Amino acid sequence: MLASSVSSSVVVVLLLLLFPPSYPSDASMQWVKLDGSPLSHLLLDLGAGRLYVGGVDHLYQLTLDLEVMSHIKTGPFLDSPDCLPPIVPQDCPSATPTHNYNKLLLMEAGQGAEPGSLIVCGSLFQGICEKRSLSNISQLIYKTSNPVDTQYVAANDPRISTVGVVITTRNKQEGGAAGGELHLMLVGRGYTSRGPGDIPPITTRRLHPVTPPRRAFSQEEELGKLVVGSYSEYNNHFVKAVTHGDHVYFLFSRRDMWHKKEYRTYASRLCTSDRSFYSYVEVPLLCRGGYNLAQGAWLGNISGKPALFVVMAAGQASTPVATSRSALCIYGMAELDAMMQRAQEVCYTEGGRGGSGQEEAYIEYAVSSKCLKLPKVKL
Repeated sequence: MLASSVSSSVVVVLLLLLFPPSYPSDASMQWVKLDGSPLSHLLLDLGAGRLYVGGVDHLYQLTLDLEVMSHIKTGPFLDSPDCLPPIVPQDCPSATPTHNYNKLLLMEAGQGAEPGSLIVCGSLFQGICEKRSLSNISQLIYKTSNPVDTQYVAANDPRISTVGVVITTRNKQEGGAAGGELHLMLVGRGYTSRGPGDIPPITTRRLHPVTPPRRAFSQEEELGKLVVGSYSEYNNHFVKAVTHGDHVYFLFSRRDMWHKKEYRTYASRLCTSDRSFYSYVEVPLLCRGGYNLAQGAWLGNISGKPALFVVMAAGQASTPVATSRSALCIYGMAELDAMMQRAQEVCYTEGGRGGSGQEEAYIEYAVSSKCLKLPKVKL
């Protein structure tokens, strides 16, 4: 569902000055050399004084002084994106020793007597995930040796992005007494042409509680997903997933399939308690100067107000390839939420057309749903 584009409140052109890399000369500055380049994810647990770093074939746990506490190798292992795990060489002749790119590195809080865990997802074995101890990553808490198709999480291609967040919501159906907690992971991932091709762009994965026949990291119908009519046409390039208030936000770029077929950046929002994705809405983001492809993002504050800081690049013609021209664009969360609320109102109560009669909102993703004209009291 889309509405009028959201414009950035501030645009700052970034100038990149290239200097030869050098190690710190100041003896008081801490640094450490790690294997696994490119290092893709860094997770800070400030309360416990621990730092986790994920890269290619390597996972590290460090102190805040950058002392290595634990280090494990996550690859290479025998694998092929054309085969389903477990990999048996006789059944998968295309399997070769394959590097494991870290795709997700997230923290799951503990519940009751159960400690929290470090969630690690890689590109091997169709993107399956595992849970490791936060105090010692060499201690494996959970990993399936024979995953089912609902447990494939991350993209199996190093070039295809995967993002995710962990949320806690109330659970009235499971775990005994009403009002128990349900730990979930919302994941956004791009389309991969090899391996399972029917994984939606955004899915909800179970973390806790897990009682048979339910499985950790499983995509279950009652947990919700973004329904898409054509997976290959809606190949979202995900950049960031964040939580703010009672919502989860995804930032991604893709081709606008409805109008000019140009690549644009979008922000989408979903209520954390919405297991049916009825609250899902997305709007395109504008960045003056022709910057249309998000490269990175951070949720912070400007003048004391929450804002989304997005590094944008100018695309190369009508392609998803970024040029060297880049900018930093800042979007106030209040303004972003207002635009998303407007998109929902226009689509559900005005048939997708604003006061001027022009189309302002519509249903995307090649599904049969259309905007409606419901009484506003129903919204």
